[in-house]
Amino acid sequence: MKGLHCIALILASAGLMACSGASSPAQKPHVQLTLLPQPTPTLGAPIAVASPTPSNVVVWVNGQPITREALEAEVQRARLALDEPPSPELLATLREAALEMLIEEVLLEQEAQRLGLTVSDQQVEEELAFARERAGGAEAFRAWLSGIGYSEQDIRRQIYLDLLANALRERVLAEMPRTAEYVHAAHILLDSEAEARRVLQQLRNGARFDALARTLSLDESTRAAGGDLGWFTRNGQTVLWAEVEEAAFALQPGEISEIVRSPVGYHIITVLARAVRPLDEADLVHMQQAALEAWMMRLRAQARVERVGE
Repeated sequence: MKGLHCIALILASAGLMACSGASSPAQKPHVQLTLLPQPTPTLGAPIAVASPTPSNVVVWVNGQPITREALEAEVQRARLALDEPPSPELLATLREAALEMLIEEVLLEQEAQRLGLTVSDQQVEEELAFARERAGGAEAFRAWLSGIGYSEQDIRRQIYLDLLANALRERVLAEMPRTAEYVHAAHILLDSEAEARRVLQQLRNGARFDALARTLSLDESTRAAGGDLGWFTRNGQTVLWAEVEEAAFALQPGEISEIVRSPVGYHIITVLARAVRPLDEADLVHMQQAALEAWMMRLRAQARVERVGE
């Protein structure tokens, strides 16, 4: 499926996007239409795709074929979105990306079938009507489709895939927790281990953590606040350094870490509080993306993908 790794299903060659709604899991937005500059209708004529035969199959995905014609159709649509003819290197990249997209589309349908998820004709028609309306009417919609190498049947198929992807997304994300353990921590960032050891000894001798952070820390974003990093959870979006996050979660409130080295220097960390809290919106979106990427990677790892020629 297009762009599952990015969560929002981005139909780059077609200019359609099925929103993920990652920041609002209950929302079910329409397929959104973006009109692109249109090439001449002859370049954008709907591309016919042949039925699979042993000679025109390029990949089998768990026994289901992807044809050479289907692959070239996607490559052609991607080329139509470019301002100039692609170089051989870019064309090879487009072809590989198109093939990966088609493989993921097959995996999408297979997984939906396994789970008993379906999309009705009525759902597709509603989204298609919405797309026509945003395009400015049926005639403008048909002209736009022609310019990007799609027939109405192609777009129905793509809308169907997008809705199916959204249904799968909801199923995957429904299993995610909505709370997590957070820590409220502060740090002092120093440029050498020797300086960090000197500061750590001062702290052990009773110096105030926030006072030393305000005068000595190299982290300009937290220095004025006494090194306060705020609340964050594991694998969230707040702390840039995994080493700091790991060290913070090993501490109890009031404890001070040993010296922690990261790519930006040497840290001394203290934890002010710990609590189980609802996931912050940014953390929720980040973890949803990670969950979907991991889910797609599992599908791909379990799949039998046989390339038989391109």
